[in-house]
Amino acid sequence: MNKKALLSALTIGAVATTGLAPAPATDQTPESLLPAVISRTFPVRVVSTALDHTGRPVVTAHTATDRASAVRLIVDGRRAAGAVGVELDVPVRAAGTDPYRNRQWDLETIRVAEAWPRATGTDVTVAVVDSGVDAAHPDLAGQVLPGADFITGTEGTGTDPNGHGTHVAGTIAALTGNDRGVAGVAPGARILPVRVLGANGGGYMSDVANGIVYAADHGADVINMSVSATSQVGAVSEAIAYARSKGIVVVAAAGNSRREGSPTAWPAADSGVLAVAATEPGDGVAPYSNRGGYVDVAAPGSSIVSTVPGGGYRTMNGTSMAAPHVAAVAALLKSADHDLTPDRIEQAIESSAVDLGAPGRDPDFGYGRIDAAEALTAAFPHPAEQPTEEQPTPPAGGQPTPEPSAPSEQPTPADQPTPSDEPTPSEQPTPSEQPTPSEQPAAGGRPTPGDQPAPSEQPTPGGQPTPGGQPTPGGQPTPGGQPTPGGQPTPGQPAPGASTPTPIEPAPPAPTKIQSTVYAVRTGTQQLTVAIDGFDNQIVELQWQTAEGWQTIFTYPAVRAIRLNGLPPGSTYRIIVPESARYTGGISDSVRF
Repeated sequence: MNKKALLSALTIGAVATTGLAPAPATDQTPESLLPAVISRTFPVRVVSTALDHTGRPVVTAHTATDRASAVRLIVDGRRAAGAVGVELDVPVRAAGTDPYRNRQWDLETIRVAEAWPRATGTDVTVAVVDSGVDAAHPDLAGQVLPGADFITGTEGTGTDPNGHGTHVAGTIAALTGNDRGVAGVAPGARILPVRVLGANGGGYMSDVANGIVYAADHGADVINMSVSATSQVGAVSEAIAYARSKGIVVVAAAGNSRREGSPTAWPAADSGVLAVAATEPGDGVAPYSNRGGYVDVAAPGSSIVSTVPGGGYRTMNGTSMAAPHVAAVAALLKSADHDLTPDRIEQAIESSAVDLGAPGRDPDFGYGRIDAAEALTAAFPHPAEQPTEEQPTPPAGGQPTPEPSAPSEQPTPADQPTPSDEPTPSEQPTPSEQPTPSEQPAAGGRPTPGDQPAPSEQPTPGGQPTPGGQPTPGGQPTPGGQPTPGGQPTPGQPAPGASTPTPIEPAPPAPTKIQSTVYAVRTGTQQLTVAIDGFDNQIVELQWQTAEGWQTIFTYPAVRAIRLNGLPPGSTYRIIVPESARYTGGISDSVRF
């Protein structure tokens, strides 16, 4: 294929807070989407996503047991009014586990007691999209709202035949000071149970998508997903974008497949999701916790004791257990000020996190292990430190609130507007406050097994052992700020008898440039997903390798993440990000198609 033909075939899909770019695979035949074998033993589920007149995603899934029926479902889905995508459903399972240790060491580590005088989660609803929640558990009495069960197709009182969702719910909102069991991180919060997993801890991403939409339509302020799948599903991405558009914070587990090479977990890696890794007592990374550029923060995930169905308690391990800690801290922030946006809540959580591992953001801990008390301080500084309209002040932790304007030293060309999902910070923290640019997500992944208690694990008094434990994906990091030179010198005094001159300050030293991080990952037969951290909207180049060397075949203004579709097989590609005023630029690894 020559360069002209390639450019005509190449399409772009932005990975931004607006969700999955509508790109129905009209260039692919229905047959090309289907597996080699379709039968009653090996059925397929065809997922169709359409937007109604309000922009609300409507997700439907139908099972086909023969090839002709599957093809017809794909064709009908593409022709439906408002269609934005037709794809095959992907199994989703609970996260895995590791041996547990102490009980409720997590609350002390993230300083929950110091946060409670300021907020307890009152009047905030956290949706638990999981295996259900046992509303009759004494430690959750009065905390669980009527919810939805997408396994049985019913609404009403919460039940949990697996146990995983009840464990998650207890970490978030178990009652405190009632002489029973455990304390939740946000004991004043309400739980909206949304069941999308069966009794065996398995389910489908189409039900997860519908569960997210249900939660968004039924008053959720925060959504927790302790589930994990091997591939991205557009229906889920659309549902997440819809929830974000309604001001909802979305949290997901980062996955428990570190020993298998940390394949990317979804929906944690979806845009707009806070992806949570797991830590152990002592702030080490849990040996099962996925690492990757999509990880935003870490939270306690090993040896977490919480509620299980039947009135009991059990210790479990997994990023499934870490995610609800973050969801609960988001609930604390939301209860302190209901006007806080998801971006502001995420920024407060990330900027206040305790930096662990390599300095700055890293693939094991993201921005660091969360701190509930510091997150409230970051969102609501002491009155003496409150920012004014004329002179914004960075919140505690050194993470500035992004501003829509570009820095003066790197103006945005008129024909290259700053993307809405990547505002350029106008405030300038000092070098000591500068986080290291993050790594970015890669696509892919494998289903993870359900969280199961260790064989030697014993339930706490009053409870029965229950299987459970499930991971989740997600998150949108806040871009780092620009280091500035040292403080301003005091102008010298004029000579005696001379007129007072206008002070002239010495030129400041040149700032140290920040390292850009560039990733390019093959995410489809003709699709390349590109992720960049550290850019000033310079023009990015897509290059392919020829006999004469590397040649630029496509350019676009830099954004944090993008999908390039229509790349022909048989070639090798890479991404070039030029150097800018603030960033070093970089080159991705070569990707062979």
